[in-house]
This record gives sequence, C-alpha cells and structure tokens, in this order.
Amino acid sequence: MWALRILTGPQAGTIIELKMGKNVIGRAPQCDIKLLSPGVSKEHTEVAVFKEKIVITDLKSSNGTYLNGIRIQNGIMRLGDKLGIHDVLVDVIPAPEARPQAPRAGTSTGVPAPMPYYGGGAAPQMPQQMPMGMPQHQGMPQGMPQPMAGGMAGAAAPTPAPAYQQGGFKGLMDKAHDYLDRVALPGVYKLPQFMELKMVLLGFVVLFIFATTLLSMIPMVQITRASIINESKRRAASIARTVATINQAALLQNSYSSLSTNAAEAEDGVKQVLIVQQSDGMILAPASRAGTTPDLPFVHSARREMRPQSVEVDSSTIGASFPIGLFDPNTGEQSVKAHAIVLYDIGSLAFDDGRAISLFMQTLVIASLLGLLIYFFMYKLIEYPIVTLNAQLDAAMREKKDNTEVNFMFPPLQALIGNINSLLTRYINGEADGGGPGASGFVNKDGEAENLVQIVGFPCITISREGRIIACNAAFSSVARTDMAQLQGQLFKAIPDVALQQNIEGLLVKTRENPRAIHTDQLEFSGHLCILSCQAFSSGQEVDYFIVTVSPVEGGS
Repeated sequence: MWALRILTGPQAGTIIELKMGKNVIGRAPQCDIKLLSPGVSKEHTEVAVFKEKIVITDLKSSNGTYLNGIRIQNGIMRLGDKLGIHDVLVDVIPAPEARPQAPRAGTSTGVPAPMPYYGGGAAPQMPQQMPMGMPQHQGMPQGMPQPMAGGMAGAAAPTPAPAYQQGGFKGLMDKAHDYLDRVALPGVYKLPQFMELKMVLLGFVVLFIFATTLLSMIPMVQITRASIINESKRRAASIARTVATINQAALLQNSYSSLSTNAAEAEDGVKQVLIVQQSDGMILAPASRAGTTPDLPFVHSARREMRPQSVEVDSSTIGASFPIGLFDPNTGEQSVKAHAIVLYDIGSLAFDDGRAISLFMQTLVIASLLGLLIYFFMYKLIEYPIVTLNAQLDAAMREKKDNTEVNFMFPPLQALIGNINSLLTRYINGEADGGGPGASGFVNKDGEAENLVQIVGFPCITISREGRIIACNAAFSSVARTDMAQLQGQLFKAIPDVALQQNIEGLLVKTRENPRAIHTDQLEFSGHLCILSCQAFSSGQEVDYFIVTVSPVEGGS
C-alpha cells in the first residue's frame, strides 16, 4: 500500500495512508484526507489508487492541482513526484506497514534498530536489507514500484492453490470461469477480426431468437398434448356412460338383440364401441361381433376394476369403460352384468402439422421483432460511448484539453478514460511516456510555453522555432497594441508594430546562433526606453521555443 507525506504547510511531516480506490483531498469534513490550508477547496483533488498506478484528478478546484509544477486536470503520479494541492506540497511513499520490519533488539543482523517516528518532519531514512545478490540502487526507478513485503527477505510465502482447485460450489464456478477465459472466449474474441462487430452481434441475436423459439416449442407441445389427452379421456368417458345408459334397460331384460352401439360409433374419433359381458368377457354388441371374445388387454382390466375408468391405452388411443348393472337386494350392492367399452382416437383433437408449423412461424416472427429491437438498442449502447469518446479525444487533441468523460457505470470503460486523460495530460504538458522530459516519444512544449508567459511579470511572448507565436500575456498585447487571440498561432511577423517585429527577428537570429546565452536589444515604447531579452529553451539538440520579454531599463518604469 501507499501513503501521502505532507511536505509543506501546517501539517508538514504528517503521513496519511491511502486506501485502494478513490481518496478525496480537501477542506470538507467528509473528505478522506483533510488539509487545513485556506486556499484548498472543499473537495480539491482525487487520488485513485490502483494495483499498477496512482491517478490524480483535479475536482474543478479554484486554485488548481500541480504535478511536478505543472497544472493538471488528470495525471499519473509516480514515486518521487511532487503533488501540489494549491500551496500544500505532498509526495507518495510506501505505507509504513508495508515497509520491511526492523529486527528485534538484541538480534545480530548488523543493522541498527530504527527509532520510532511520530510525524512532524521528514521520516528518518534507515538502511534496508536487500535480498542476497540484488544490487543496491542509488534511487528509486521511474514508474510505479511494487510494494515490498512486510516479512523478512528470506521468508517465502507459500503459493496458494488456484481457486478452482479448492473444491466446493465456488471452486466449480471458478473452474467454469477459467474454462471460459482460456478456451471459449478467445474464439469469440476472434470473430470481429473476420466480420464487422455489428454483424457478430446480429448473429448472436439471430441465434438466440431461433434457439429460444425452438426450445419454447418443446413445453408448448407437451402442454398441448396433455390438454388433448385430458379432453380425449373426458369425451371417451362421456360416450361410454351414454352407451351404458341407453342399453341398461335392454340388458337387464336379457334382450340382447335390442342392444345398440350405432349412435356412439358415429361420434368423431371413436374407433370401437363394445358391450362386453362381465362373466366371460363375450361381446354382446355390436351384433356383427356378438359371441366373440375381444383380444384387448384394456377389456380384461376393465372387467377387473368394476368401476368407470378412462386411461391412455397407447400413444394414439384412449380407452374408457362404464359398468352396466342393477341393484342386488340380497347383497345390497350394485351387480355388474356388462361393461360399455369405448376406444377413442387422440388424433381427432390434435392439430395437424400445418397448424404446428403455423404456430412456430408466428412465434418466430414475434421473437424476431422483439430480438431486432433489442439488438438495435444493444448496438447503440455499445456504439455511443466509443463515438462520444472518439469525438472528445479529437477535440482534446485540437484544443489541447486533457479531460474526456463518458458517464457510463462500466469500470473497464472508466479505466480506459482515465488512461486516455493521463496520456493527454502528458502529451499537452510535454511529458513523454518514459516519465520525464527528454524521454523517448512525442513531446509537446506548447503547454509549457503557455504556462511560462503567465508566470513572467513583464510583457512576454513565446515563439516556436518555426517563428510561430505560441502564447503571449496581456501585458505584451498592450505593448504591441493588438489582441492576444489574433496573435496566437500566427507568425511573429504578424505583430503590427514593425519596429518591435524587426527587433524580435534580430534577437531570434542571434539566439539561434548561440542558444545558451541571453540576447538583448533596446526599443522605445511611448517615450520609455525598454530592454528586449530573448532566451532559447530546449530539451535536446534543437531549440523548442524562444521566450522574449520586455522590461524597463534600470531605474525606468
């Protein structure tokens, strides 16, 4: 972990530990780090601590946030950098509990025990024991170092087993995530390399629509079939009861020739209608099959049940039976003489293949309309932050701004924006990727030149090595009798004062010949003799820009 050490102000010497994530610095009581300086805003600066870096963000403060003397909106802070919060200067150090522990008193290590530190000044520097074979460095390297372990150098912490090898439900989930990250997702990530991202998303949506429609047909078919079977049982039982009622009187009178099943056979879906004698299972009706014994397992089970029943004989047939009898006064029970048997075809109620296909197509069309609507909003949701960020980045590069933002609650996107803002800050303020001036990469000195003219108290102008005016302060505009906005970006020959223009041109020629010296000339302004001074600024072999100041001669005003 890391901590901030306050170097100036009434709290100088205080060390405040930083927590992971956001740390708000300001005067307000709710701030994570409270500073007592009156020039500090209520919420002045935010310090965001991540594993690899520390990101500084100015919270639109009145007096600004400065990183190594340069005012910033966003920036990355490294070990050794100085952060200015208005007039309070701080730096970042390893947190006290993350430093190597000193050996206890009395142990023979050759390193003296450290004195306790309670704040109020710079922390005492104690020698640190380095692992064997590691060279001693004179200073900390650029970039964010890893925190040192709290234990001794020789004690190696045991390496924990991967989470998915620890067993349990959580281990199983971690194993599934690990499989997705290593096997499944790499293949998915390659799809946008072969086709547009919107086509990949559309393919996933179409696949989802067809899979959902097909899978939804399975329970729908099962529910429909169950409804058809129940309705078939009800109708078959109703027909069997009607047959028993119609033929009960003739059966009790032993008038077998009067038994009839014609009306029931005419019903839709009826396969067979039989009246079967209870005693021997012989068919009594219809007359065409009278005297025979049916070879149907359902008939034999119906004779054993002695009660109305309706069952599924096979996948396409429902069997229903209803007993026919009379009341026996000797036993006080119903005496069954025969059974009315009905075999009913389930297919008579089921819808055909054409209707099933029609239902599938209707479901598919509805799912497609909803799916395409979801695809449109999903694609726009992905496209919007990228388009917005690209437009802001383009404007920032043109207008030299170091702040972009997209208010999406999506941590990877916010991390990307933070890195972009840090890169813009380093670009505008002339800091290369290596972490300091003169490092390899692009360097833009315009921001530095613009800041410099505001610091100089005399009339001042900065000119690039090509002769383009980078910036000038209000005092110079007054001397040159022109507007700053009209001068910026123009060649210095656009200055309307011809004498001033010629003097500047002569000074630039001399400074190019000897860039290490300050060259001067004299010019009169409104009856007052002034000195023009020109100096070159460079970070390498070539001059980056020139600064020209106008100051009164000694004793002048």
